[in-house]
Amino acid sequence: MRRESLFDDVFSMAAQCAGRFSDGVHDSFGASIVAEVLEPIHREIGSLRIISEEYQRQSLIIDRVMDDARSIQIIDRVMDDAWSIQKK
Repeated sequence: MRRESLFDDVFSMAAQCAGRFSDGVHDSFGASIVAEVLEPIHREIGSLRIISEEYQRQSLIIDRVMDDARSIQIIDRVMDDAWSIQKK
């Protein structure tokens, strides 16, 4: 399940603001603001959202690998202790 990120909220807010602005545009100047400012900002936020999601995914993978490594280390210590006791 995907966690909602900060960029999801920003992406939605930017889309809503751009939509409201676009609805009120009735001239070429307003249309150029939409095309040259608002749409690129919206695309950039979308890109940041994708990067953030990938970062979160990679972070979870790293956490799992670290947990596995810790488990192996604990098992290794237990086995060493058992071997030491058995040798005595």
